[in-house]
Amino acid sequence: MKIRVKKLHDGRIIKLESGGEIKEVMIHEDMFDKEKGKISICFRGHRNSGIVELTEKEANELYRTLGSKINLIKDIKIIRG
Repeated sequence: MKIRVKKLHDGRIIKLESGGEIKEVMIHEDMFDKEKGKISICFRGHRNSGIVELTEKEANELYRTLGSKINLIKDIKIIRG
């Protein structure tokens, strides 16, 4: 997994790139308010680690976007030279 972030710091834009292997996916639900649920994707790399948090609405939008794109892939061939 790769993460790229642009951050404004002292009037300048700093680009950060990080990534690693996904170690855990946690789903948090709020029993009283369905809109406050979130999904946390925990990752760890060689020199870094982090958590990406998505709201339930963001996760559903991501799922809908990926669902329509995944159906476009019909067959995969590996060609070695």
